[in-house]
Amino acid sequence: MEIKKKKLSGVLDGISVIDLSAGLSGAFCGHALAQLGAVVTAFRPTSADWSSSHYSDHMLALDSIKKVQKFDYYDPACFEELAGFCEDAQLLIEERPVSGWPLNEPIAGQLMHRHSSLTSLCISPYGLTGPHSSYAAEPLNIYHSAGHAQQIPCDPLWPEYKSRPPLQAGGYWGESQSGLIAAIAAIAVLTGNGDWRGSIIDCSKQEALLQMHWTELVRYPNSGNVVDRLEPTITFVGGIQPASDGYVQIVCLEQHQWEALVTLLDSPEWMLSSDLATQKMRVERWEKVASLLSNETSKYEKQYLFVKGQALKVPIAPILTAADIKQDPDLVRRGLFAASDAVHNSLPRWDGSVFSA
Repeated sequence: MEIKKKKLSGVLDGISVIDLSAGLSGAFCGHALAQLGAVVTAFRPTSADWSSSHYSDHMLALDSIKKVQKFDYYDPACFEELAGFCEDAQLLIEERPVSGWPLNEPIAGQLMHRHSSLTSLCISPYGLTGPHSSYAAEPLNIYHSAGHAQQIPCDPLWPEYKSRPPLQAGGYWGESQSGLIAAIAAIAVLTGNGDWRGSIIDCSKQEALLQMHWTELVRYPNSGNVVDRLEPTITFVGGIQPASDGYVQIVCLEQHQWEALVTLLDSPEWMLSSDLATQKMRVERWEKVASLLSNETSKYEKQYLFVKGQALKVPIAPILTAADIKQDPDLVRRGLFAASDAVHNSLPRWDGSVFSA
């Protein structure tokens, strides 16, 4: 049977979305929907107090394929005009500003009184109701409220990691992940049977980020183990390891994976030791194993380890730099780096059509 390739970048053609995002999560959600063909109109307040200056470049990038209008949509005098813009829209995205809802609640409810078929995604740090619903929160607070400070890799650098204070992931990783989960909910609504029309979907960033480390979440109810960044639960050997030209990550969970790794690294004598014959033995000595593995993997290029390792069914992957990613043949084939206009200060956008089947 012939496999037909279909671009999904037009799956939301004809859908109108209003983006009232006072932060990066909602802006990311709207960007994803615009990539799929929706016509997204982003309203951005004119007041400088509404958006931190360090957001500006990120917002410009996320708004680059939307229609953008400067509009103080929480000003009561502008409500009628805003309601007019929403008349033909199917979805409203509203994200709470860091300092809280300017009118003490989302404006989505008022707009839905006018347009009963409008669906709203309301994105906030901790949800619309509950003891923390009114708390002010920066991206750093939200990131840590979901337990991500406890998540550090187990590899030869672990003794160094555990001596450091908990930090946020680079950039606005938590905000983009929250926006991605919101976008998935939006796609389900917009392509479904219409049952969700006229509903407000309450999107908590904290809950969205909890889904990013579900393996640790289930350990507590299932085994009573509390995962801690200073005493992580070790279930595999490998971790981040040096190659001759960069780094790879190895995750050996099963006996056959270890045996394949031994073959990949040309059967070093220490890997054949009876002290490392079982997974239990290796996990008990994981720091020693990780250190010795570093000496072996550093003899090879990361692409060799990846290609040969995959053929042997070793769970191994190269850690790519930004330059590596831009040259990745599969991403190039999929059109991720399609040419486009510059966004700001001649910085290129890498947001070609990544959705295909």
